[in-house]
Amino acid sequence: MNQELNKIKRKREKIYSIIQIINLAIVILLVGTFLFIISDVLNHNFETPFIIPFITIPLAMILISINQYLKRYLNKEISKAIYAPAFKEKNIEFSYEDGLTLDDVLSSHLLPKPDDFASDSLTKGEISGFPYKASNITLWREHEERDSKGNTRTTRTIIFDGRMYIIETPFNKKGIILKSKLIGKEKMLSNIIVIIVVLTTTAIIVPNMLHILSDPFFKKSFKEDLFPFSTIFIVFLLAIIVAYISNRKKGYQRAKLESSQFNKYFEIQTQDQVELRKTLSPAVMEKLINLRNSIGEFHLSMIGNKIFFAFPKSFSVKYDKPIEELLKDAKEIVEKEIETIKTIIETLKLEEEKIKKGAIN
Repeated sequence: MNQELNKIKRKREKIYSIIQIINLAIVILLVGTFLFIISDVLNHNFETPFIIPFITIPLAMILISINQYLKRYLNKEISKAIYAPAFKEKNIEFSYEDGLTLDDVLSSHLLPKPDDFASDSLTKGEISGFPYKASNITLWREHEERDSKGNTRTTRTIIFDGRMYIIETPFNKKGIILKSKLIGKEKMLSNIIVIIVVLTTTAIIVPNMLHILSDPFFKKSFKEDLFPFSTIFIVFLLAIIVAYISNRKKGYQRAKLESSQFNKYFEIQTQDQVELRKTLSPAVMEKLINLRNSIGEFHLSMIGNKIFFAFPKSFSVKYDKPIEELLKDAKEIVEKEIETIKTIIETLKLEEEKIKKGAIN
């Protein structure tokens, strides 16, 4: 075991150094590109604003892809050496290569159907006597973009990247879905990101629009030059509409409960308002609020005899830490995640017993 850890340790140090160099190169490329665009705007140079970005942005994307490959490789090697023994101590099966199926994930009704899907680090065991399985999951949506020459390229956006638990229970629910809302610093960070994207997009589009409008042959070339911008806008608008419609699950209704704080933290959907209020008693809501405050964003659904937990954080590896610290962290992460779910399951069990006894009407 020590020989294996030493081998992993040397490999981690070497690959981590390469990752750091690539990260620095990506930052230099992106910052340089942004400064170049701003400089062109300030100097009213609208003739060739895309020449540098056409070179630097694809190069940055290539470096990002290399970086992601190295991280996935390192994650796989370290996970096998670290998480397997950490789970074994808890009598839990662990297999890095296996994962949940897409059907498993979609049956939770927590996430939209993706264009691409990946899953790994499958675990199987019991929580509070109930069998469960869980794995890392990543869902992507693909978008086709067309440039001014009519060429199309496909880009991918991550819908969800985290970990999902599926627990089989003796309960039987028609359907309850809870999705975390952004709050506090999370919401502020999201707004900042949106503002940055809007400003960057504006800095790119406006100079080109001004160039088009200043063209004496504007009327002749209007359709050809404006096509990519109008296409992007239409695709963006349709994506918003589709996302809104797909978010409204068939047979589900939005609901609000008596707790204003719970309504602030979660978007609630249900197929049965009465069952919702029986299941999400004040005790259960308090546990979920405390959990939201302690671990951050997560999603939960109860459908049939299964409870689904989706945490937007996978079992990832901190590449800047020594192997010995990673082993310690792995054990703590496993314990925390299992105990987190156990707390909710135990509370739900108590409430179900009350419902059966008729204590909750």
